[in-house]
Amino acid sequence: MTEKKIPTTQLVPGMFIINSGATWKDNPYLYSREGVATEALIEKILHDGYTEVVIDLDRDKAGGAGGASGAKARNEDFGEEDWVLPEHAMSAEWPTANSVYMEALDFSKAMLGGIRRGEKVDLHKGKALVTSLLQSVTRNPDALLALAKLRDADEYTYSHSINVSVLALAFAQHMNFPPSLQFEVGLSGLFHDLGKALVPEEVLNAPRALTEAEFAILRKHPRLGYEYAKKTPGLTNEVLMGIYDHHERFDGKGYPRSLPGDQISHAGRVLAVVDVYDALSSRHPYKQAMLPYKVLGIMYQMRSEDFFPGLMENFIRMLGIYPAGSVVEISGGGIGLVTASNPQQPTKPKVLMLLDKERKRLADIREIDTSLRDAPAVIRALDESEIHFNTAKLLNAK
Repeated sequence: MTEKKIPTTQLVPGMFIINSGATWKDNPYLYSREGVATEALIEKILHDGYTEVVIDLDRDKAGGAGGASGAKARNEDFGEEDWVLPEHAMSAEWPTANSVYMEALDFSKAMLGGIRRGEKVDLHKGKALVTSLLQSVTRNPDALLALAKLRDADEYTYSHSINVSVLALAFAQHMNFPPSLQFEVGLSGLFHDLGKALVPEEVLNAPRALTEAEFAILRKHPRLGYEYAKKTPGLTNEVLMGIYDHHERFDGKGYPRSLPGDQISHAGRVLAVVDVYDALSSRHPYKQAMLPYKVLGIMYQMRSEDFFPGLMENFIRMLGIYPAGSVVEISGGGIGLVTASNPQQPTKPKVLMLLDKERKRLADIREIDTSLRDAPAVIRALDESEIHFNTAKLLNAK
């Protein structure tokens, strides 16, 4: 048997899907029910939000790798660098947010590399970055939230910690945490996965479902990170507990300590939510991103077992069903980019209209507020495979 993992968007009728044996909770983006792919099954797999499948090339009746490799590229060259965008909701904050995000990304790379060499964490630099991230989130959270959505899949190992910090800061501010706790939650997010630098890379970067033995190794990273960070003078107990607790679950079935909900730190409760969201909504080198509304739907179903009461509902209100950076279809057929969420009406964000119903660039690119009376409505979010322009290039996100 010759196995190959492919994106679900590359499925064609006749491919043979293998039951990989992976559990849904550990691999919610991987479809693993065995059988021959039919048009109806493919449509259901895509509709249900799965982003990957494992196929058997030896039993493939559709050309196997040829069918997959022949799939159309996600983004065509649409000449994005020539577009002139008008002022929009993120305009004022975008350059600063972009700059601090890239600085934080460089810090994450240096930090994880340094930990592998046994070096100390640069707490002074980390605190300065979280201060800058918090200031940007305070001015306009959507700019950094959009950048978190648009980063390069190849940078995931490093960008994940930045995204978790940004999401945690925005969420803590939305929940009206005291300023000092907002900062601690953000700093804990920046450092939450430093224990992964102490996990063997063949386990950390395996482009497949992990074995039980490998999962046991990976599940040690919160404790490893806590023990490593504890050696850094100046880290508060709340920051350390966030590192330790970010995989604990409200029903007591998390790890590494199986803590019941009321014993999980405030930082750990917040990080548990944002860590799962970023992991599922991220593009990885070996998987496509799941659309945010599908991720939020999955997480909402998990809320009573996994997350502290009320957090999931507030997270959805904060982020919106169509977070900043999402590409959406508008009633009438036009295509636009979400530039601002709407906590009061999560399905009605501000949208920068880019393409008409025939998918041609609009002569009059403008921002609309879909919450206004008689304004067009957002019909659906678009998957990357449906987008014919590069959003990051369009916004000049490095």
